[in-house]
Amino acid sequence: MKDTMLKLALRGSLLLPFAAWAQGTGGTGGTGDGPPELPEGTIQSYGDVESLLLTVANWIFGILILLAVVFVLVAAFRYLTAAGDPEKVKSASNTLIYAAIAVAVALLARGIPALVGSFFGTTVTVP
Repeated sequence: MKDTMLKLALRGSLLLPFAAWAQGTGGTGGTGDGPPELPEGTIQSYGDVESLLLTVANWIFGILILLAVVFVLVAAFRYLTAAGDPEKVKSASNTLIYAAIAVAVALLARGIPALVGSFFGTTVTVP
């Protein structure tokens, strides 16, 4: 039960920035002289979509690199406290494997926007 609650809290905290972004800043009604003004942050062109995708990719990259560092530190702690116990050493090895997978996924998240941009014939610069 405790693990389930921890997983739900972690998932909720990861989705919180997206929920805040989705709510936006609200509308600014028009004066009747023309179309209403769109609120700041509204997607109005292809460049805005590209910018949004790059921002999401950068967030994913940063989060996954941070997770990889945490996994490496946890694996190091497990190796130090294993005291020759094969089960604990195997657990530490698996944690290092997960860290390597996290780095690989992070690199994919960094490279996919450039790959998609090449399909559309645009140059995508990842800061």
